[in-house]
Formats: sequence, structure tokens, C-alpha cells
Amino acid sequence: MRKSAIPALLLSAFSWSSAHAAHFDINGMELGMNADQVLARYQEVRREGQYSFTKWKLPEGSEWVANGRTLYNDPSRPNDMEHERMEFAFTGLGSGNELFAVQRQLKFRPSERPSTESVYAAALGKYGAPSDMVKTNTDIWAIWKFSSVDAPAEKLDSSPGCLSASDFPVGLDGHMARIAKKQGAECGLYIEFTVRGDETGLANELDVGLINYLDLARDFEADNQDARKKIDAAKAENSSAAAPVPNL
Repeated sequence: MRKSAIPALLLSAFSWSSAHAAHFDINGMELGMNADQVLARYQEVRREGQYSFTKWKLPEGSEWVANGRTLYNDPSRPNDMEHERMEFAFTGLGSGNELFAVQRQLKFRPSERPSTESVYAAALGKYGAPSDMVKTNTDIWAIWKFSSVDAPAEKLDSSPGCLSASDFPVGLDGHMARIAKKQGAECGLYIEFTVRGDETGLANELDVGLINYLDLARDFEADNQDARKKIDAAKAENSSAAAPVPNL
């Protein structure tokens, strides 16, 4: 991973505005951002963070960022360390190469642990009432499913399982497009949140993920059309400039 110089932020301030309900983000990494904007935001909040972004390439040479990862450990306080990982997935060139999924795993600094209830309250302030939630003696889990970006979350009786930490998208490829066609209506714009703590009420770690299925099938089609145009144009150009046929 590449290292970057940037200020650390323990936990982003959560805010929800009904006048701007389409503002969906995790720690400022907002759906619809391109990779440069995501990296710029990350560099604002993590001075010592590391990052790595992966590019995909068309046969004619066009490149785009498919996914990215970040890693942060505070080297100044090794015995009282905060730890964070984030993952990002982007659409292709035809749909603007925009962020459609983001995931964050944050382990709180032992000396600066918030309460589990306060972390959950912050999530409510940001995303509104959840679709479903479960609270135990130590942990709080919740999900939000939005059928549009300007409506409150729908109420659900169970989790549709739309975002897995072990199967985070590598980008908008054929596999992801098939999932979107199958689960798009069921998942919509989906957020999954877990804050884990202990019986004293203090939190140890936070996991939160956000993925937008609403436009993925359409975006994949736009990406394919754009790729086809670029490849066809390169084919036409190459046909007129190709080397002579060798003796057969």
C-alpha cells in the first residue's frame, strides 16, 4: 500500500438533513464520488493512512479505478491504538466511474471508547429510523433499506443480506451486475451497521457498509455501451493502420 500524509479523525460527525436526503456517505466518502474525490477526502481525515486503488483496463487502453482500500493505525500511540480499514467499489467509465459501495471497520482507541448507545444514536441522526434492528447486552445491529434516495427507510422483518464483509464488490463487473438484477429491488440503497461493545456500555468497534443497487444494472449497461464504442473505434483505426499481411 502507498502511504499518504493526512489528519486522523476518530469518528465522523453524523448529520441528517431532510432537505438533502440524497446525501449518503460513510465518514465523508459519499456515493457518486470519483476515486480522486474519495482519496482527497481520505487525505483530509487520515494523515498517516495508507491506501491502494486498483485499475481495470479495456483492450484499447482506457483505464478506470475499479476498487480501493485504506488502512490506518496510529503509530504515535502503539499501546493505545486506533485501527481502521475501508473498502471502496466504483462503476465503470460509461457511468462516470463513481463510488457505489463503501465499507468501514473501525476499532476505537481503548482510552477513547464512546458508548454503544451514543454511536447508534449518531447513526439514527444520520440515516433516520432503521428498517430493522437488534440490540443485545453488548452490541447493536441495524439495517436501512431505501427504495429511493429521497424517501425514508422501509420497515423490514429481517435482513435481505445485501452487503457481506467477506464478499465486498471488486467493482462493477458482470458478476456484480447479475447480483444487482437479482437483488436490486429487494436491496435498493442499503446500509448495514454494527457497533460492538461490552456489558459496561462502552463500544469496542464499529462496522458499517453502504451500497447502492438502485442504478447498478443501468450503470453496467452504460459501461458496456461505452466500452463497445471505444473498442469498435480502435478496431476501425487499427484496420486501416495495421501491418501488411505476412506471406502464408
